[in-house]
Amino acid sequence: MAIARRTRTTAGMCEPAEMSPPELRKREVGESNPLVGLECWPRMFLRPAPIVCDLGAGNGRFAATYAELHPEWNVLAVERRLPRVRKIRRAQELRRLSNLRVLWLGWDDLLLFWSQPESCREIHVLFPDPWPKRRHQIRRTLSMRVLTAIFRVLEPGGFFRLLTDDSGYYATVEQAAAALPGFGRSEDPGAFPESQFETIFRSRGCPLHGAIWRKSEGNGTERKKRGAA
Repeated sequence: MAIARRTRTTAGMCEPAEMSPPELRKREVGESNPLVGLECWPRMFLRPAPIVCDLGAGNGRFAATYAELHPEWNVLAVERRLPRVRKIRRAQELRRLSNLRVLWLGWDDLLLFWSQPESCREIHVLFPDPWPKRRHQIRRTLSMRVLTAIFRVLEPGGFFRLLTDDSGYYATVEQAAAALPGFGRSEDPGAFPESQFETIFRSRGCPLHGAIWRKSEGNGTERKKRGAA
């Protein structure tokens, strides 16, 4: 399976290639380029199905197991580090997971600039880098801007799931998510497979902090268009 990464040669499409990591360019707030948009999913997965994103997928344990448990879904693992991307690719090949794809990209960049609205059923962010020192916290990926992008990318009724070992990071995300209208805390829909970091932290007895936020059914783009007509 080829590693999908963005290319400038074909607007709106994902070209499979192994190339140097993409540079994260500074963009204007309103700039958008739908590289990983609705029209791209059929090319990546070869079939229409609900999309589940594992952002910052690490070694891919969660993504691969989730794809195995849910063959009726398409699972996209997004990871910035190439060695980890290659591990996920090997897992996909060894386990013959036709519904798993890996994208070599920074996931904040994916959300902010390369995704279409309402393109994902679920978004999982498991143990993002907490940057615990106060002077480094500006580097945390789950900013208000990124949370707003997560909300935009989710389908109506879809959910965002966060799991972290950093209580301060969790509290910051919880406060920011509460400020988004139509993004409410939800009951856990069921057990999820563990990621590598979850297994490590649980084995050490570390307290974990997590929640699920669901996009309300009334926040769909098409619904808003019909209401305005």
